Amino acid sequence: MLPERRSTPRRRTRDRLPDRETTNPALSKRFELKNLLLFLDDDVRESSKALARVEGYLGRSLALLDATEVSAAELDALADEQAIFDDLHTLVDTLGSLRARMGKVASTLRQK
Repeated sequence: MLPERRSTPRRRTRDRLPDRETTNPALSKRFELKNLLLFLDDDVRESSKALARVEGYLGRSLALLDATEVSAAELDALADEQAIFDDLHTLVDTLGSLRARMGKVASTLRQK
């Protein structure tokens, strides 16, 4: 983890995600959850990255639609971007994994 360079803690969710690590004592003190929490944190990071790429595509779309001049070629190029589907699939997969792992954590917590 990189040292914090700011004098105040990061507040926005997207600012906290790159160095995400579950430190909540209610979860991290449970040895049986250690590996599961690592995977869960990874799912959160990967979901966030995919969501940021989808958001970037939407931003480019809005910028193009709001541009003073727009060409058919520019619209075609954006419409033909296939990477957005990879990002959406990644987002769906990682969110599905995140939900499943949160369910496993909840189940483990109920077994106190």
